[in-house]
Amino acid sequence: MLVVREISGGALEQVEHRQTGTRLGEGLRASGSLHPDAVLRTLAAVRELTARAGELGAALSCIATSAVRRADDGASFAARVAQVTGVPLVVLDGLTEARASYLGATSGSPHDGLRTAVLDIGGGSTELALGCDGVLLGAHSIEVGSVRIGERHPDLLGGASGAAARAATVRARAEIDELIAPFGALCPVERILCVAGTPLTLAAVAFESHVDRVSGRMLTREVLEKTLDRLLAANLEERRALPGMLPQRADILVAGGLILAQTLRLLGATEARLESNDLLLGYVLIGRRNSVATG
Repeated sequence: MLVVREISGGALEQVEHRQTGTRLGEGLRASGSLHPDAVLRTLAAVRELTARAGELGAALSCIATSAVRRADDGASFAARVAQVTGVPLVVLDGLTEARASYLGATSGSPHDGLRTAVLDIGGGSTELALGCDGVLLGAHSIEVGSVRIGERHPDLLGGASGAAARAATVRARAEIDELIAPFGALCPVERILCVAGTPLTLAAVAFESHVDRVSGRMLTREVLEKTLDRLLAANLEERRALPGMLPQRADILVAGGLILAQTLRLLGATEARLESNDLLLGYVLIGRRNSVATG
């Protein structure tokens, strides 16, 4: 949930930002439908966040991404969400998701002529958008995410021994490389911004910080790989106990980290900047632009 308000000059000020992991796409690859338990978890979170938004007096919009757009029962889930929120659930296509992530992450950035890519690693899909000085030049949305890679390679999830987990990374990296190959068409890239929970949590673990305090920091490939090695050597409970870890991400964090590592390698980047502004802010900005365009 993101709540913002307009301040002098038309700028947006963040009032509150919350997130709750519900693993909505759990089991979706195998069944094609949303798991009933995941639906209940998500509806409970939506109900809580809707109530909080109401306390803050916010006008509400509601969006969904990869899991809902892929699910056979996405329409029925959207109807249940609308009953809770009182507004329609807008299911973003992959390219709109990429555009929103780019606009959110680069909001307020200086126009310095650098070709800037924004990488958004989700549970079911990963988006890469490229732009320069606020102008979007291209984008790709790939159906690969931390939950999907974790389900395909369960030895990454913290239940296997270090050796088995490391063997799984070799297979996972090869699969990820094949899936993200279209990202190469956006090269050259001069700067990379990373949004969403995967890179922020990896950085929080790497720097023994908090996920809310790593935005603006640089995460190098070297530090990333060392952090992945630490996670691979730990079982699930040990991962959950690491400083900076969000326990809800402990199992799938290696899978998401491998997507990040392989994308940086493909783009020839040695580091990326972490950014807490993401597709939620971008969606608000798209709505403002559309409102102006239509009068």
